[in-house]
Amino acid sequence: MWDGDISGMFEVGGKYSNRIGTYTVVEINEPKMTVEYEDGLTAELNMNIQFRIWENIQAEEEIKSSRSPRKKRKTKPEGTKFFVRPVDSLVAEQLGVRAYKEHVLEESLSNYNISPGDRLIYFSIESQVYFAAATITGTLAKPTKKDLLTEQQIGASILLFPVDVDARASKVESAVPVDGVEFDSHPDIRELLKNEDTYITITEDEFEVLAELLTEATVDESDDDTLDDDDEDDDFED
Repeated sequence: MWDGDISGMFEVGGKYSNRIGTYTVVEINEPKMTVEYEDGLTAELNMNIQFRIWENIQAEEEIKSSRSPRKKRKTKPEGTKFFVRPVDSLVAEQLGVRAYKEHVLEESLSNYNISPGDRLIYFSIESQVYFAAATITGTLAKPTKKDLLTEQQIGASILLFPVDVDARASKVESAVPVDGVEFDSHPDIRELLKNEDTYITITEDEFEVLAELLTEATVDESDDDTLDDDDEDDDFED
């Protein structure tokens, strides 16, 4: 399994690919590298993310080459979108409850075209960490009396999506800090993360990097279940 060490995976003059196209590595200053695309465009990229993208592309090519034309498989719904979802501490607590639903403002739905199958990475604005990965599993519905709305949400045009939480760090120190991952698609992501009524579109590869880190955090927390119950670690739950 990949352990996050990308030393030696890229070399100056080497040619690699990402979702934009093929590029040549011009200079390496870990954790960044300067690259030049075939059309002459240069960019500074995060090496960890680019390594994950390179791995994914190689795996996809292997799968395509091994498939029979009559046996095509889908790994995800066509048109799946990937978002970072900034939320307040209350949502961080609610995500630990079974059958949590994503609360979407009607205006946000039209702005971001959110639909079943889309994937979410939840970010705690208060704690400044990415703490959960989830999948939207069903269609929109209007709130009922059983759906708990905050005082701010009552009276607003709220719709609900059922979600399946794929991985969740229940402790702040187990989650991924805001500076733990960089986004080539959003160099200014810190500013975007301040708004809890937004959905920040990211790439599939950026999503996978965070989802894997959160999965590892979940496993690590399970291994630490033998710790004293009176441990004063920072939890999202009170």
